Amino acid sequence: MRNRRLALLLSMLLILSVSLAGCMPRPGQGELAASAAADSVVVDIPAIAITYDDQGQASLKGLDLSALGVDLGALARAPEQMALVQAAGIESALVNLTPDGVNLYANGSPMLTMDWDADSIQSLGAVLGIAGIDNADTLVKVLPLLSNMSLGVAMTFPGAGDSPTLIGKAPDAAALLAANQTAAAQALGELGVPPFATGLLGSLGPLTIRYDASGTATLEGLGMLAGFLPADALSGLNLPADQLAQVKDLGIQTLNVVTQPEGLAITLNGNALPLIRWDSGQMQNLVELGLDGGALTALTGADAESLDALHQLGKYAPILQTTPLNITVVFPE
Repeated sequence: MRNRRLALLLSMLLILSVSLAGCMPRPGQGELAASAAADSVVVDIPAIAITYDDQGQASLKGLDLSALGVDLGALARAPEQMALVQAAGIESALVNLTPDGVNLYANGSPMLTMDWDADSIQSLGAVLGIAGIDNADTLVKVLPLLSNMSLGVAMTFPGAGDSPTLIGKAPDAAALLAANQTAAAQALGELGVPPFATGLLGSLGPLTIRYDASGTATLEGLGMLAGFLPADALSGLNLPADQLAQVKDLGIQTLNVVTQPEGLAITLNGNALPLIRWDSGQMQNLVELGLDGGALTALTGADAESLDALHQLGKYAPILQTTPLNITVVFPE
């Protein structure tokens, strides 16, 4: 009952915000409302449209809301960020939230896609508690409402036309696979993996990285591939005492990562998290448009340095995308 009341309150607030500002059509808009039961409370609205000028000032579809006491200062971006976005030719960005997951786009190309259902949403709440996220208790109560929400935020940048592309056509799957295979071979070469050994990666069974109380790692399941590893190859997996203690304090016992053609599946302490999809070029777009093009900074307001780790992930992502892996990490109790 409490969740129902909270959903109703959120609906009223969102409807009010849209009535005060501009909005624009959103792909998938209306599907949730059409399929919902008559007595259900759902949020299904057009995308709230935020427009940026070349100085990074935000407005809601050109409306000046200062007279109504609405301050959009928190959405402002630096002129340098707008210049970066313009130089990359980025005209639009979209955050699209549906009961099936969340999608981030730039120029209609997906940069991040997370698929979820009721079970993985619940697991996400459990992980937030494990990670010690601020206000985790509140977030855990709000997360189940995602199953009843369909909404979005569209951002348009200087140079965008009247009808910018929010979601474009799906890429050529064969061309995308070929590009990933080429990039994976290059990345493996940079890691020093000999060409004849790369084929063995795809034939590996489940792997287990197991830590003892001192933080020393052992790797199980390599089979004949273990003979190609240098004697100290696993030393880089060892954890210092402070990191091992942090893992224990967080209550992390097991972590499982499975690479699939459609995306990355992660399970923490037996809780299956939302699937991170990569089958539509998300990882490449994340680097080219989101990081190098500045779209991710414009969306989130995060500085470039805090996003550096994503560059490394993007560099080696083709290996994960083209290699079936099932890796379980087990920490000492």
